[in-house]
This record gives sequence, structure tokens and C-alpha cells, in this order.
Amino acid sequence: MTVLTAALMPDSSAAPWASSSACGMTSGAAAGTPVMDHRTQPQQADHGFGHHRPAGLPALLMALSAALPANGLGRVAGVLLGPVVRTVVPWLYGAVIDVTVDGMRWRLHVRDHADDRHVLALPRQTAAQARARIAAALPLDGVFVDVGAGTGLHALAAARHLGPRGRVLAVEPNAATRDRLAVNLSLNAVTAAVTLVDDAVGPACDGLVLAAGKRKPVAAPSGWDAPPPALVRARPLLDLVRAAGLGRLDVLRLGMKAGADLAVISFLQAAPRALRPRLILVDRRGAKSWGTDLAATLALHGYHASGDTPDALLFQGDAEIDSGALWEPDDWSLVAS
Repeated sequence: MTVLTAALMPDSSAAPWASSSACGMTSGAAAGTPVMDHRTQPQQADHGFGHHRPAGLPALLMALSAALPANGLGRVAGVLLGPVVRTVVPWLYGAVIDVTVDGMRWRLHVRDHADDRHVLALPRQTAAQARARIAAALPLDGVFVDVGAGTGLHALAAARHLGPRGRVLAVEPNAATRDRLAVNLSLNAVTAAVTLVDDAVGPACDGLVLAAGKRKPVAAPSGWDAPPPALVRARPLLDLVRAAGLGRLDVLRLGMKAGADLAVISFLQAAPRALRPRLILVDRRGAKSWGTDLAATLALHGYHASGDTPDALLFQGDAEIDSGALWEPDDWSLVAS
């Protein structure tokens, strides 16, 4: 049985940027941000899982993509086969597809969510690389924070790895995407506590317009990936972590397509040492928009590059270093103290 309980974020008026007017508005924050605490039992809801399972050519294309090896040849084949799978399968089958990946159940919305189409054509061995690195850094009672969680590719895997004392904080400001994440959680037996947060991460702002995604197959109709803009709140990551009552943080993933470099550096500058994660994963697809040398700046905070996956750069914490770096709240500029 799935349990969803409503809670309210406490006012974070003492947190960084809380008194600033970073979005050009008066930052009189609302009393709190709604979150949902989600925990499933072994006999979970199935939401008719399996009803949307392709057969024929769509199933064959998905199986071929899933079977690609994780070596160089498999990556080259994936570059060629992936776009075909992500375009042809939604065209032939439909908008909603049920798949099972490494024992995890997924309900994918492949016509209006680019990341779900990415899962559709994701080689299983490639996906396992990131999951293995996350699991290695997560004890059974650990804490995983996923910013830009999407429909749960990493949050669900972490929640399945963690035990009943484990915590997952999944930050996803898009309401439709967050609802789909909740469904994917309910399709699986998860004993860890998963908290869903509907704020965006950034300087404190009460009126931020969430832009629609622009990634879609070349041959896709204009209606694909065209959700209406959404008005959301933004809060610094440290505020969200503290409001969730987290006393430690083992793994931090930033799946934001823009601003991930600023979000993680400002978090590390302000966070106490107990909240500095052992492993940080940053989505590399937004790297062209970064205004910082992320690896060099993270090195000031005691992190070194420890590899990558097809979608993420990984940074491992090592010696504790205090760089003395400060962030200006109004323009997110890094200045030396």
C-alpha cells in the first residue's frame, strides 16, 4: 500500500539568499513548500502495470538497444540505434510504455518527456554504471539527494538499494513529472523514505517560470515535449536539505540542465561539513552553459574528478579543504575572500 502524507516546509528566512530579491520580485516567501513523504510496502499498487507493454517491432528495437554492450562498440551502436528507438517506438506504439529494467518497473511517457525516451533506448549496462557508483557510496541507512529527479531513473534505484532507515530527497519542480515519479515509486517495493519536493533549486525566488524542455526527435510532431510553462518557487539547495531534516548527505546528484555548477558550488560553500556528500554526480548535458570551471572549483572544496558515465561527471570527496570562497547572492558570482 502506498502512503502519501502532506507536510509543510518550515520558513527558511535565515538561509542564504532568503532576504534577497534575486528574481526581481519581493521575496516574501510563502509559509512553506508542500512535500510528500512516500513509502511503499512489498505488496505495492500496480496501476495496471503491463497493460502498456509493446510487442512486435517496437519490442524488438527496445530489446536490441538494451542488449548493447557497455564497450566502445556498444556506444557507437547506441549512437546510431538510440535515435531510431526514441523516434520509431513512440510513433508505432503510443505515448505510454511499461518496461522492466533490472527488476525495476517503469511507466514511461515517451511522447512528452525526453528523459523517458532516453530510458527507452538506454543500454542496460550503461545505466548500471551510474547505479553501481551510487550504490557503492550509499550505506543502507544512507541519504541520497536528487535535484532534477525527473521520473526517477536514479531516485528509484537509490531507494531500492537503501534499507528502511535510508532517505531519498527527490527535488522535481515540474508537477506532471513529479506525479509520474510518484507512480514509478508505487510500482516498486521501496522501504526507504522518499521525500518529493516541488521547489526548483536556485536563489530564493517566489515567481520562477519553468521552461518547457526542447529535446525531441527530429521527426517528432510539434506537440511532443511541449508542456505549458509552469510557475514555481526556487530555493537554495541547503534550505531544502535542512527543511527535510537531513543530518547528513552521502550522494548528491544534480540532473539540472542549466545552473548545476552554481547550485552545487553555492551549496558546498554554505553547507556544514556533515552535509558535504561523499560523491557528487552532475549532469554533463548542460556543461556548455556553465560559467565556471566546475572541476577546478570543486577541487577547492576537496573534491576530485573520479570518472564519468554517458550522462554524468562524478566527483569524489577527499581531503577537507576550506577554500574561503564566497558567493554573492544577487548574481551568483564567485569572489575570493
